[in-house]
Amino acid sequence: MNLGRHRGLRLAALGTLLAVVALPAYADDPTPSTTAPPPASVTDVNRSLEQLQAEAAAVQADFAKATIAYTKALKVAQAAEAAAKKAESSAAASKGLSDEERRRLGVITAQAYQLGVPTVMGTESMLWSLAPIAENLQEIADRQTAITQLGNTQVSQYNKAMAAEAESNRLKADATTKRAAANEAAAKAQELSNQVQHKAASASAAMADQTADLDVASALSKQLQLARNQQALGRWQTYLAELAATKVTPPAAAVLKNPGKLPTGLAPLTRRGAAVPGVASVSVAGRTVRVMSAETIRAVNQAFGLVGKPYGVAATGPDTYGCLGAARVAWQPYTTLPNLVGKVYPGYQAVPNAQIQPGDLLVMGSKSLGLVHIGIALDNGEMIAADESKGSVVVTTIPDNLYAALRPTLGAPTKPQVAPVATSESYAFRCGNTATSYDVGSGSWTWPLPDETYDIGTPFGQSGSMWATGVHTGQDFPAAVGTTVRAVTSGVARVEHPAWAGNLVRIDHGNGLETLYAHLSRVDVADGQQVTAGQQIGAVGTEGNSTGPHLHFEVRLGGDPVNPMPFLATGSASTGWGGYSNGMIPSGKLCAIGSGHMLRCDAAAAYLKLASAYRGQFGKSLCITDSYRSYASQVSLYQRKPSLAALPGTSNHGWGVAVDLCGGVDRYSTTQYQWMKSHASAYGWLHPAWADQGGNREEPWHWEFGNPATA
Repeated sequence: MNLGRHRGLRLAALGTLLAVVALPAYADDPTPSTTAPPPASVTDVNRSLEQLQAEAAAVQADFAKATIAYTKALKVAQAAEAAAKKAESSAAASKGLSDEERRRLGVITAQAYQLGVPTVMGTESMLWSLAPIAENLQEIADRQTAITQLGNTQVSQYNKAMAAEAESNRLKADATTKRAAANEAAAKAQELSNQVQHKAASASAAMADQTADLDVASALSKQLQLARNQQALGRWQTYLAELAATKVTPPAAAVLKNPGKLPTGLAPLTRRGAAVPGVASVSVAGRTVRVMSAETIRAVNQAFGLVGKPYGVAATGPDTYGCLGAARVAWQPYTTLPNLVGKVYPGYQAVPNAQIQPGDLLVMGSKSLGLVHIGIALDNGEMIAADESKGSVVVTTIPDNLYAALRPTLGAPTKPQVAPVATSESYAFRCGNTATSYDVGSGSWTWPLPDETYDIGTPFGQSGSMWATGVHTGQDFPAAVGTTVRAVTSGVARVEHPAWAGNLVRIDHGNGLETLYAHLSRVDVADGQQVTAGQQIGAVGTEGNSTGPHLHFEVRLGGDPVNPMPFLATGSASTGWGGYSNGMIPSGKLCAIGSGHMLRCDAAAAYLKLASAYRGQFGKSLCITDSYRSYASQVSLYQRKPSLAALPGTSNHGWGVAVDLCGGVDRYSTTQYQWMKSHASAYGWLHPAWADQGGNREEPWHWEFGNPATA
């Protein structure tokens, strides 16, 4: 894989744009701006960043696949070696038994020879030859009994000896076969081990090459986000200027609630032939201008006043904002939103997606996950929301997992609206952030196509005009029409027929996890059917927007498409906090905690509070040996300690949410460790169960940033 190809040109373009994109400023009361809109190549730059992220994920997936293959081969080799040794031991024991039975036969044969009984078959003729010299009939009878008994014993022992020799030969052959299999498995494992070592070196080099690129692209992405924010603000200010030119004073929300009873001079605003409640329109010089309520305009203005403010978990301002905190501040004092997104949904009238207007509350989530995000709608398919992955309140695209649009000015719903129950996984998808990691059980995933039936095609994240989003949201597998398509793991199937996919099977696996299978020539499951891992659900085709027979396969978490390859390679995935790959987070996205260590910024803030409390208790600083761990360093550690280190690309150190501590915390019996166990959770830091004493891997020094107590 030539990751460096075209990179110099691409990043030169990024650097040029840094000089031409203006930095906007925001005021609490938006005023008209003369800032030029961002250049047309903004989307190309965003794609470049996504492509870099996709390349990093592809390298990690490739290394993970090689490592998993080696691990499996090693287990096979170990099992084959054990089977060979067991077979050789059995063969040796059987050879000893065969030799003993043959020895016994020899003894019996010698006795027969001494009695003059050369063979069992000759016993009767021998008796006749003995008769003339017998002194009496009793002697003849006694001799006959002895000879008969000896003959029978000889026959039995001969059969035992032959059977023992046959069993010995069988076990010897079995041992020979198993030894050959063990040698072959060992050679295969050694070959894969060499491949892993080679891929490890290549992965480290590739990731090191990308680190600087990601830093530059990330910095530019931040600049472009600021430009997008400014562009949206400019559009809003243009609307306000147009409304002001009509000489119409924005009416109160109650006046616009019923489209059939609007004030004189105002007409209903229609969308797809239906009147939109809570909004009106006015015609001036042949132009139709939308008229929104004063409360709605105030809410959008206040939302724009928050843009650029830092993100904070569950924060309500004035310095930092969580997703619900930003939405709540935007709509105050007209209404105060409940303290959970799930409680917002039942209290405000939902409107059709086709009628979404600026100011509407947009709630994101799904029936299987619950509601996890909320934003303030704008025009142009955008919204204002506190976004954890971007670290601030931003203008962003309305995501695919939009659950409903609510209009606060319409009051309570006319019919009951019941929010989906939040699952234990919903926390991981808060505020627009895809879960850092998602474990589906190592090995529990089946590849969507049988082995040897497909090629690896267009990767996730590749840019191109043929895709509506500008980037490829899945992984393509070219294969012959009719090739079996399988469910990668269990779930509930939904059959759909969108234009882009032709025939599509979407499987809901629960807790926000979905897989999509597109362009099928045939669908073999019913809508709503429960399917199991490996079950045939359809066949490869070229329906919809397709350039040839292939399976387009997607993985979505909380509605967001993520790279499928880590899931397929490991049965679980580290999917990219903030859109970045594990161990590939740009330094600008991390925060320092002292002594050269860095963590994800929310984890860093919590760690510094924990460290302050620790210092107050013990009079000295927390001793730390490890924090954020780059992918290259994860690979290096894995090479040195494969039995202790996590598979590279899956370590929580690579997300900047784990630390290794020392100074007494690294021993279970100390006062320092016991203090951490009692107090760290109050600051969001936890000791995972697997690292506890008696756990799967005892590591008293390892601590991870979990759910903050305030969340």
